[in-house]
Amino acid sequence: MRNQENKAIFEGNVVLKKGVLVVHSDVMVVFMKPSDSKAVERAPKAPRKGAEELPTISNRTVSIIEATGQVRIEKADGRATSRKAIYNEDERKITLTGNPVAWQHGTCVSGKKIVMFLDDDRTIVEGGSRVMIEPEAGRHAPAVCAQ
Repeated sequence: MRNQENKAIFEGNVVLKKGVLVVHSDVMVVFMKPSDSKAVERAPKAPRKGAEELPTISNRTVSIIEATGQVRIEKADGRATSRKAIYNEDERKITLTGNPVAWQHGTCVSGKKIVMFLDDDRTIVEGGSRVMIEPEAGRHAPAVCAQ
């Protein structure tokens, strides 16, 4: 924990669980911001669809989580891999870079960057995008869709 920098660094076989979302990586850096407890009392946040709040640590809330190395993301209905993933709590999105590949319902996508919007259950693939629709979901190895 680096209190002055408002961040915590986890190394090794790191696993983050948030509801149905599970993120595995070699290194995970959690950036925090001071939580304004008075503002929360005045105007509580409306609960997000299917959202599980991240914990408050020493009067700080999680802002951004940066996962690097061999990143593997699992959700209830899909999965993704990349070399780097950045989760933004305020925007509720995950940005994957470094050979990102994502699979869902027998469809595989890859590109330079994949942005997953968790609340909208939608994904945007940018740069050199490729899509493969598998005739039988899950039969092919992950490398088939890789760039």
